[in-house]
Amino acid sequence: MEKELNYEGYTGTVNYDSKCDYYTGEVEIDGKRYTYEGDTFEELKEDFEDIIDSIIAFEEMEEE
Repeated sequence: MEKELNYEGYTGTVNYDSKCDYYTGEVEIDGKRYTYEGDTFEELKEDFEDIIDSIIAFEEMEEE
């Protein structure tokens, strides 16, 4: 199973390991790779969105 997650203009991968019943993914932003994970697809999506929100908040702080 491979899909993509999209949020705030960023696209991340979705990988499902059926043996472990676990989701993982990664997104590359400004040359840095960030990973996220979850026991369910919904948890994976929440972790992905949390990473993006944190990066956006950090960039806004740097601009001030």
